[in-house]
Amino acid sequence: MVAPNDPSDDEVRAALSTFLARGRSRRLRAAPADFHLTRLHLLEGTVTRRVEQRTEVTQHEPGTVDLSEQPVYDVLKNYKLSPNEKPSDRPLHLVKRGTVHLRSCDCGNGRRQCANCNGMKYRPCEPACVCTVCQGVAACTQTLKHGGLPGTPSRPPKPGRADRTDERVNCEACQTPESACPGCRGWGKVRCSECKASGRIPCVPCKGKGTVECATCRGHGNLTSWTAGRIKWPSHTESVSSPVPRPRQVASELSSGGWHTDQLGIHDALPDGLSPDHRSALETHLRPRKGEKEREVVIKRLTVVKATPPDSDNLEFYVFRSSDGRLDVRRRVSEEGRRKVFLAVAAVVALVILVLVLTH
Repeated sequence: MVAPNDPSDDEVRAALSTFLARGRSRRLRAAPADFHLTRLHLLEGTVTRRVEQRTEVTQHEPGTVDLSEQPVYDVLKNYKLSPNEKPSDRPLHLVKRGTVHLRSCDCGNGRRQCANCNGMKYRPCEPACVCTVCQGVAACTQTLKHGGLPGTPSRPPKPGRADRTDERVNCEACQTPESACPGCRGWGKVRCSECKASGRIPCVPCKGKGTVECATCRGHGNLTSWTAGRIKWPSHTESVSSPVPRPRQVASELSSGGWHTDQLGIHDALPDGLSPDHRSALETHLRPRKGEKEREVVIKRLTVVKATPPDSDNLEFYVFRSSDGRLDVRRRVSEEGRRKVFLAVAAVVALVILVLVLTH
């Protein structure tokens, strides 16, 4: 017996009789008693282990850190966990004895020079920019009257609006009426709207202070350093491959089948009644691992009976126990039947192609 509640041959044939009585396979001449029954003993499962890992690093934290609640150790590999210390969900953090000390940060006072402005408290900016209306090219139609294109004025004008691009205003450089671009009034440049023509933009990261909080000590000016030990039991899950794979004809239906499930701990023995193949497949995954602390084994077993009618090589039936305990019967086309259908379709296609060729 490989799986508990395996259906007997009589139960399988009774389920087949009930299924055939519904009229789905009226062409079959053979009675269920003549069907050839083949049993497929399926095995699936997982093995989840928690293997201990111990690591040790030098840790630094800003300011003064209270480590009084963390366990203390001398040699990490010799530290013994108490019954209440099971680092399954989260790691256990420890402190090596005599390694905790407070040291000054190299920033000095908890602040560092702002890298954005190099401590200048502002960012340089061009006081004037090219007029967006005339692009500085056609600022004034009478440029010869004021010595060619003007230079940047000491305080360029504010940008103006131009409802009409061909509109002209009085030039502020040569005073010629209706000769200048309305955006810059003849200068070719306008006041920078970002720095207001001051040439300086306040530095945003340091808020105009020239320094920012030190990222290393977070403004404390010192650091607490110690040797930190960590113990954790991460989980690793392995899948147990069945010596007999699921029949692909009913692979999806078997997911809702009535699998018999066993759950075992690290010290539990394998259940009785396992076949040698199943026991060998499981034992391969149950060999102890170094540092293994916990283990959970989930074993699922299901027997599928393949019933083949003696007078038909095109049909086959699969019988298995469903989740409610009853026997489920599924009718399928056999591999031989699929091959015949494929050959028949191929022959029809070839015939059609031949007719088309001959008629043209």
